Amino acid sequence: MPGFPESLPADVMFEQDTIRTIGSGFEARGFRPLDSACIQRQEVLVAGGAQYLDGGIPEFAFTVQEPPESNTGANLALRYDLTVPVSRFIAEHSGKLSFPLHCYQINKVWRAEQMPTATHWREFYQCDVDVIGQGELSLLYDAEIANALVGAFQNIGVDGFTVRISNRKVLAALLDSHGIRVHRARSIVQILDKGNRQPIEDTVSQLTASGIPEYVAADLGRLIATPTLSDARDLLKLRGADLVGVEELDTVMRAAADLGMPDEHLVLDFSITRGHDYYTGTVFEIFATGREHWGAIGAGGRYEDLLKHVNGSSYPGVGMSVGLARLMGLLREDGVRKERGLRDDAVTVVLREGGDAQAVLHAVRGLREAGLSAQAVFDPVDGAKAHSIAEEAEVGYLVSVQGPDLTTVRDMTSGTERQVPVDGLAAAVAQLRAS
Repeated sequence: MPGFPESLPADVMFEQDTIRTIGSGFEARGFRPLDSACIQRQEVLVAGGAQYLDGGIPEFAFTVQEPPESNTGANLALRYDLTVPVSRFIAEHSGKLSFPLHCYQINKVWRAEQMPTATHWREFYQCDVDVIGQGELSLLYDAEIANALVGAFQNIGVDGFTVRISNRKVLAALLDSHGIRVHRARSIVQILDKGNRQPIEDTVSQLTASGIPEYVAADLGRLIATPTLSDARDLLKLRGADLVGVEELDTVMRAAADLGMPDEHLVLDFSITRGHDYYTGTVFEIFATGREHWGAIGAGGRYEDLLKHVNGSSYPGVGMSVGLARLMGLLREDGVRKERGLRDDAVTVVLREGGDAQAVLHAVRGLREAGLSAQAVFDPVDGAKAHSIAEEAEVGYLVSVQGPDLTTVRDMTSGTERQVPVDGLAAAVAQLRAS
């Protein structure tokens, strides 16, 4: 089916390796994994009816029908993101959790996209990292989330990227100074969201064409072109607008620097608005430097009221989400997979014509007991086929069994070979790895 990817073993291994690396990066910063059900009640997914600016989920959520024998009558759907389901999970299991909760998820989500593309699937992995509090949550966690993403990206080999940061309260304050409420400004948000991908003049023209007064459009254009917090503060003061959003941004950006986040990885960008209604303050989007045409490869922000529709309690949170399909596309474009090379701790053991299958059994057992990953091929193969199997498996070493106690070990990187007895295989591979 279009938009539902299927992958060859080598691609799956690369993807799973990337997932493990991202997870390890999160865990190194104190985040712990959790999981939530892939099927949710629709009323949970719409987060009380205010999840998205478009008013709901029908056009991109896959609905689910229960089997007759267990039909509860509930309206169900596949999760289309991880934030809302895990928020419901946390609200229901709050008595078993300690807050603030540092958690991450790397799981599949499903969206009924009309036109799936090579980096925009209907089924794909999302990587989410969140800090969720109970009652209140320090702004410093916003900086910690950005820092966690930077660490994860660097671990997988992506260094040319920026986390663009803004605060929805800044836009709300400027609009409020002109008598416009954010909930009446859906077209404004959609136009501003293109601000970093087109000239400011085009943004202002589009705002005016949508019915926004020229003086308001000019102020919005000035805001998204603002390069510093000081300039934004001056604009808001000039309009008598609230400064809370600017001061929160100042706090978060200073904290990110104190955590060691390089300046070039955190960029102020007031065109970042995010279309999700549940974001209440800090908002982020992540772009690959020089490849902004790919679109955001990750996004997120602070949400104060997301859980109130579940049990009425306050569980403020902040988090970011990365779509793995787009990230994997970037890694492949950068050649990261090739740079990783062959698996140094992996061996393929093949039976050659005239060889002894029993010797393959003994060889594989010895290698595995030595802590190596060993793939066994018991059907006889010729040299070309053996090499092809080892290449496809991306192993560091190929062992060919020619007789009851005769094997040839080939270093797949250098091409060198040596003959060793079956009992000496583990030691021979260890020497090759050490050389």
